[in-house]
Amino acid sequence: MDPFYDALDTEQAGEIAQLARVMYEAREHRREILEHYATDDAGELLERVAALTAAGESEHPCYEHYLAVCILDQTRSAARTLMAARLKEDDDYQPPHPLHLQLYEALLTSTAISCSPRLVHDALLIDLPDGTELTVRYASPVAYSLHWTLSDGSTLGIDTAPGHRHLDGATQHLHLEDGRVVHDPLTSISRSAHENLHAVLAALMLDPRLSGQR
Repeated sequence: MDPFYDALDTEQAGEIAQLARVMYEAREHRREILEHYATDDAGELLERVAALTAAGESEHPCYEHYLAVCILDQTRSAARTLMAARLKEDDDYQPPHPLHLQLYEALLTSTAISCSPRLVHDALLIDLPDGTELTVRYASPVAYSLHWTLSDGSTLGIDTAPGHRHLDGATQHLHLEDGRVVHDPLTSISRSAHENLHAVLAALMLDPRLSGQR
């Protein structure tokens, strides 16, 4: 074992090693995303999103990649802070969980919605009983993407990517399976992430195409 771990007991060394692994994987995934866009600045990705929508082009998956980088930064920060606390033997300290982790934990204990959530470094993946697959990236209450794929391969989504001027200033919007972008009938940046996710899940359980919500 690395000499760094010699002064730690077995349980503490295991936790530190796990946190180090989380930090490493988050850092590498972040690097891979940004290298794809030949930048090291998440803010530049958001500028590209606005430029794409202004040019009438799709902002996806660029916006999802921007959110992913933000979530990975939050994950690294939380892991780093927790590691520092454990090295100081402050076993009671728990840093604030990233928002997507909070949503995952809430779904695990929820009895209101029947779904199977899975947590990855930059997203929350939710499998619904009818075969619909929902991918959630929630970086903040005003920066999120909830996109889903139906069992027949059709895709829809709600997100807060900037630049859709025809929506009269609304931030959140709905991408329909035919490519149109319309007002979002389900979420609001004024509501909590938990409320928004629950509203989307409840609607998808009834009609994943949102036929009656348009």
